[in-house]
Amino acid sequence: MRFGARVSAVGMLLACSQAVVAGAQTRPMIERIVPTAGPPGTRVRIEGRGFSRGLRVLFNERPVTAAEVLPERITVTVPDGAQSGRFVLALGADETESRETFRVTERLPAPAVRSVDPSTAAPGTEITIRGENFAARPSDNAVRVGTTPMVVRAGDTGSLRVIIPEGAVSGPLFVRTAGGEARSGGDLTVGARLGVREMVPAAIAPGGHVLLRGAGFSPTPALNRVTLGGRQVRVVRATPTELEVEVPVDGVTGAIAIEVPGAGRYETAQRLFVGPAPLVRVMEPTSGAPGARVTLRGSHLGADASQVTVAFGATNATVVSAAPTVLVVTVPEGATSGRVAVTAAGVGPVLTPTEFRVMAPVTIGRVDPRAGDIGERITLTGTGFSGTPAENTVQLGTIAARVLSSGPTELVVEVPEGARSGNWSVAVAGSGSARTREPFMVTLRPRITALEPERGIPGTRVTLRGTNFPADRSLASVRLNGAEIPMESYARDAIVVTVPRGAQTGRFQVIGRLQGTGTAPMEFFVLQPVLLQSVDPPAGPVGSSVTLRGTGFEPDPARLVLRLGTQLIRPTRNTTTEITFTVPRASRGGVITVEADGRQPVSSTQPFAITLPPVVTSVTPAAAPPGARIVVRGRNFGRDIATVGVTIGALTCPTSAVTPTTVECQVPDGAQTGPLTVRVVNSGEARARAPFRVLAAPSTRAPSP
Repeated sequence: MRFGARVSAVGMLLACSQAVVAGAQTRPMIERIVPTAGPPGTRVRIEGRGFSRGLRVLFNERPVTAAEVLPERITVTVPDGAQSGRFVLALGADETESRETFRVTERLPAPAVRSVDPSTAAPGTEITIRGENFAARPSDNAVRVGTTPMVVRAGDTGSLRVIIPEGAVSGPLFVRTAGGEARSGGDLTVGARLGVREMVPAAIAPGGHVLLRGAGFSPTPALNRVTLGGRQVRVVRATPTELEVEVPVDGVTGAIAIEVPGAGRYETAQRLFVGPAPLVRVMEPTSGAPGARVTLRGSHLGADASQVTVAFGATNATVVSAAPTVLVVTVPEGATSGRVAVTAAGVGPVLTPTEFRVMAPVTIGRVDPRAGDIGERITLTGTGFSGTPAENTVQLGTIAARVLSSGPTELVVEVPEGARSGNWSVAVAGSGSARTREPFMVTLRPRITALEPERGIPGTRVTLRGTNFPADRSLASVRLNGAEIPMESYARDAIVVTVPRGAQTGRFQVIGRLQGTGTAPMEFFVLQPVLLQSVDPPAGPVGSSVTLRGTGFEPDPARLVLRLGTQLIRPTRNTTTEITFTVPRASRGGVITVEADGRQPVSSTQPFAITLPPVVTSVTPAAAPPGARIVVRGRNFGRDIATVGVTIGALTCPTSAVTPTTVECQVPDGAQTGPLTVRVVNSGEARARAPFRVLAAPSTRAPSP
């Protein structure tokens, strides 16, 4: 009960408080309405005081929704179908009526947007919207880009001048009046606000280029108007965020101002310093190691060392002294080769006309070989050498040596005339000098003057003749194409070796330990071995076919040289194992020779003899029975009975005697009438003109008594 009583008491107190507040609230007063006439859709301001959000707005006793409620202003829109009448503000049962009557007129024509100028602009820029049926009073036109409202500065029924607000983004333009809403045909492009955030460099020489980084620039160079101290400068390159401009030759120090149509005007707070650029005419030396001093000579080099920057690559050097015409600097650790950049009083960097080569300190780590003859090439390996041979001073003892080639880590030099054993030294301007620890031995290197023979097959014994071969055989070795070959006999002027299997054409070398290497002035031609095994036949008449059999023959007829005696002949067929040719006319025979480039030449062991073919002139008798003796006459039969054969038909006649002009033989048993042929080995065959008639054998039966 006590709790319930407390709740009732609180309720009574709240009711009393609300009554007091209601009674104390000021009654709203309407002083005027603006405008007092217009079509449906017109925005009307009800001006007065004592307005609050609890008020209801009536027009001709019909409720109207307020678009805006402020203590001294309420904004409403005349609804469609409304008739002329008064506005009423009601709070509970209390009502306040406007003194003026709002006259509802016919609806205004809908607005139309024809163009936007410019169509691209930055926030804060004023643009002009052209079209039709805009409200005559600027404030009666509601303009927005996308969803962002815009401020209308001035206008009439045909054009409106509006300001692009901060935060606006690209999009279509909307214009709303009492007659409706219009949308632009294209989008308004809202660009970045014009401004410069960085100017590089901050100091420049007349004629130099300056890069301005920022926003709101036009990508068309001609649309960016840039001035320096009031003088216009040329825009070399333009993007929306960068401008590259050229300082005129008569340019002076001053602020840079930029004007861009649709983006406004911007002036830099920082002044661009314009002064003479440093000029380097001479750099001495042009190479050196870190720590070396370099002198730069020219003009406008600065008088205050603290205002001068000299960079070797990405590393700044220590400026030892500075004067307008001379700078002395020390090559820094970490310096890289290239042109040296000089900045004086903020102007620059300006590059030297020549490159500076950063050298490593001069050292000599290795000498190869460690001994050699006058004129021999020696390779010095180390650091700090110059890539220009003339910039390396090399000596053996006190005698200057010629530098054949050079690189940062390697020098190839020649042992000089008149040199004696001693140490090598290398001096490079700006990088220092170095000297070998171990002395170099000047020796007489071996020399090869002749090869006997100068060509041969693997297995050929070759004598290398020359001078200065080591006195001790154990200090010498022989190589062919870099492969070592055993020495069979050795003398100080002659070494005999055997060409190894698989060797290729190349130069012999004699290496003398502590003396150097002697290379033969001529190549030794390694020939492919060729073997001529047989000549078949070993003799024959003109026109006969001869076959050479063996191995290693040249299979290409165009590369094969074949001779019979001194006469060149063309093979009819050739492979690596056989060569066939025909004995040519007028041949006198002789040794057969086979030659080919890169192959061992071979010759037959016996001369090939040219023979005459046999000729049969007569057979006596012309007919005879088996067992009968016959004589064949003719020529070119020879004298060797073993080389002559006679046949009648297919049967052989036993031969009993042979002379160059006669052959005696016996008609064989079983012979039948047929051709008689005489064959002579290596000379061919001949046939009798008429067939030999074989007669029946005489009867041996005894007569009857």
